[in-house]
Amino acid sequence: MQGQVTFSVLTESHEGPIGDNWRYWIEAKVFNRGLQGQGRINVQRHTLLSGTTQEPPGPPVPIEMPAGDYNNQLKVKLTLEATEIDLFRNDVGKTDIDLCLECPKPGECPCVYDREISVGVIESPTIMGRASIITLKARLVLSCC
Repeated sequence: MQGQVTFSVLTESHEGPIGDNWRYWIEAKVFNRGLQGQGRINVQRHTLLSGTTQEPPGPPVPIEMPAGDYNNQLKVKLTLEATEIDLFRNDVGKTDIDLCLECPKPGECPCVYDREISVGVIESPTIMGRASIITLKARLVLSCC
């Protein structure tokens, strides 16, 4: 039997002084003895004030991806790129994390994994040294088909 991953973004938050107009994308790649599936959630320009946590606009539709054989441990790579939109030059930060997850067996309930991923975005020019942190709470639901 094959596993399946449903990938979604639950919340977004911003801490820092560099701006409140943001866009970002987050990508998930599922590996199980090779790449099994991948998907990207794009969130277009919107206002995200410092000190706030909110649901992303939309909210974005969850993405379903194959996970391969449920007997094997999965590696999921999450990559986040956030852009603070400026009049002359946008400021961009990018990061990734790797997760090792287990699929449920046939007949078992789906496994829900909530993970935070944060990226620092430094204002250009870097002379001022101002930075903001964007944090997303992502959800990965693993099930056996």
